[in-house]
Amino acid sequence: HTSRLSGPTYTVLDILQKVFYTNNGAREAFVELCNSKYVQQVTFDSYLYKRVQGNNPLDDLKLLGETIGCLVKGYSTAKPDAEFSNPVESLKRI
Repeated sequence: HTSRLSGPTYTVLDILQKVFYTNNGAREAFVELCNSKYVQQVTFDSYLYKRVQGNNPLDDLKLLGETIGCLVKGYSTAKPDAEFSNPVESLKRI
């Protein structure tokens, strides 16, 4: 069944969105992580085989450390998000 197989992929994508698309610092961290050969290989393999790849515990642990380091660096160096207001759109959603 396709949804059972693709469920973990959507879970990972949801986590990535919640962690890395919240503000400028997190987005900067994501961009920095994308330079990692391991991240690139896991991303490519996951796309190619249509399921989350990786499964190298040592490299996954290294990636966790890199992720934390990139988030700390991103939060400390990124400009704050600009204030955004769209009252017309907001009224449509009420």
